[in-house]
Amino acid sequence: MVSGTPQRLPRWIPRLIMAAGALLAAAGVLAGLARMDWHIPVPHRVQLTVEHGPLLVVGFFLTLIGLERAVAVGRRFMLLGPLAALASTAGLIVAAPPLIVKGLLLLAYLGFAATFGYLLWIARTAHHMVMFGGALSWLTSGVLWAMGFSLPTIVPWWISGFVLIITGERLELARVLRPGRTTRFWFFTAILLLLVATAVELVFSDVGARLRGFALLLLAAWLLRFDVAWRGLRQHGVHRYSAVCLLHGYAWLVVGGLLALVFGHQRGGFLYDAHIHAVLLGFVFSQVFAHAPIIVPAVAGVRLVFVRFTYAVPLALGLSLAVRLAGDLLTDSELRRIGGLGNALALALFAVATVFSAFQARRSASPHRSISARLAPQLPRAGGERGENDNAGLSR
Repeated sequence: MVSGTPQRLPRWIPRLIMAAGALLAAAGVLAGLARMDWHIPVPHRVQLTVEHGPLLVVGFFLTLIGLERAVAVGRRFMLLGPLAALASTAGLIVAAPPLIVKGLLLLAYLGFAATFGYLLWIARTAHHMVMFGGALSWLTSGVLWAMGFSLPTIVPWWISGFVLIITGERLELARVLRPGRTTRFWFFTAILLLLVATAVELVFSDVGARLRGFALLLLAAWLLRFDVAWRGLRQHGVHRYSAVCLLHGYAWLVVGGLLALVFGHQRGGFLYDAHIHAVLLGFVFSQVFAHAPIIVPAVAGVRLVFVRFTYAVPLALGLSLAVRLAGDLLTDSELRRIGGLGNALALALFAVATVFSAFQARRSASPHRSISARLAPQLPRAGGERGENDNAGLSR
């Protein structure tokens, strides 16, 4: 149970932070397009193409996940991570002194790790332990960056952090299926192997990368076999949509695991692009699509309604990512560029669908039509016993 009295945040604070994170995500996407030689007018073009990853991982994901926890649990100190993440990535855009940017980045990761450490301290559960491991993986990536390690050395820690945080949440939901001892042994063996492999990759890059790929395959197989998303397919509306997005993401995790297992550690080029985007685009953003109908109403207080054309979002991402990976595997730069542009358009479509859903909710005279109203009983109250997982009801 969360101790003390929860501190309710004024609604404008999370809305402002979410808006800033979305702008940084847009900057990261545009920098990625510029990196693939699309003529995108971004400031400090050469520098930002290199910082495409940090803008998305730190500026958007660390900000959004940290903010979600702060709102759910109601502890204002948890805003340290999101605010420092925004400041550090804004520093990248305006070309602030590297020492300031690195200091703010480390502060962001420390605040993020402190958030999940606090959740583990107040609720000593297996899924909190796994998510705390993900936060420590991200903190490790920040330390490596501050020490001057190259981005290909840092990316495996980003990937492990994402996978641990997401699978930790899915483990918590899988309790409704009463997993047996063998099932839990499978899960935690894969988690331990993932952490060990990521550390080994620092010294023995090929061996570590192949072990990490095998661990990703084990976790993907576990998710495809035991995740409660399969129940969502038998439901309707937003529940089925979320289940489709989750399973779509797990399939891309399989692809990412296979690429690492077969080709080992990559420091650049086509195979590097294929592996990191199979996981960070295909797997991670599919989870974003699945959870957005819960996170946006819970964090920003914006009502949404489900519209069927939202299914076009994971479809567009999957097809464009398949084109991109085909270009990578065939070493076809033009095909890769087309796929990359399609990826950006899929993310833009997601933003348009979310705005349209909110607009439709405002026009609706029937509160029962909104997602936030229909799912409100499944959302935890700020400071409640389950404040650590305010998007848990999505796929039930």
